[in-house]
This record gives sequence, C-alpha cells and structure tokens, in this order.
Amino acid sequence: MTVIKFPKKPSNEPPFFSDIKEDDYHIYSLNNAKTPNYYPPELPKYPGVALKNIQEDDVITIRAFLGIGKGQNLRVESGYIDLQVEVVSEDRLMATILTDLPGEFALSTGESIEVFPEEILYKAEIDG
Repeated sequence: MTVIKFPKKPSNEPPFFSDIKEDDYHIYSLNNAKTPNYYPPELPKYPGVALKNIQEDDVITIRAFLGIGKGQNLRVESGYIDLQVEVVSEDRLMATILTDLPGEFALSTGESIEVFPEEILYKAEIDG
C-alpha cells in the first residue's frame, strides 16, 4: 500500500481527507477523480466497469484510502482491495472483502460493504 501523509495545514488537505477523518477510510470514485486536485496526481487513470457487466460472484477491484493513527500521527495508506460480489441492484452492489487487510484498518477481510458503480475500477477476467 502507498502511504500518504496529511499536510501540516488543513487548508492543504485533499478533499477526500474529510472522509478519512470521519469514517477512517475513503473509497476512490471515478466521479471525484474528474475534479482537479481531488486525488494525488500520481494515481493512474482507471477504466471503470459498468454495473450492467457485473454479476453475483464476480471479483471486482476498488481503491481505498485508509486512515492509520490519530491526531498529529494520522497518515493514510492507499491500495487496491479485491471484493467478491454478493448482490447487484440497480444502482449499487454489496460485496465481501477478499484482500487480506491488517487489523488496524477500518475495513477488514470478510466484511461486506456497499459499492457504487463509480467506485469499481476493474473486474477480474477469468479464462475458462
């Protein structure tokens, strides 16, 4: 995972840091990425996946920014998380985290989370 330090001045914080302060994590959004300076510029462009192309049991990938520590020692780790789709609805899905995550993260392996279409970066293509 990539480590991102909080800026010393709150006025220099990227917009997604407020989610991390409130919820201890933020899921990368393709919609937010269209806003200049919303995310660090070194992040790649992601293709995204249309919800109509997702089915139950598919494996999808999201990018999460996870807060570690508190107060002055707060830092952010960012990386990809694989999930297995449980339920697909019209405008979102539920999926179980497959990636092995450290215990200090706000998200954990085996946890079921709500995912919105703009958060899906990749779908695993399984040859068969």
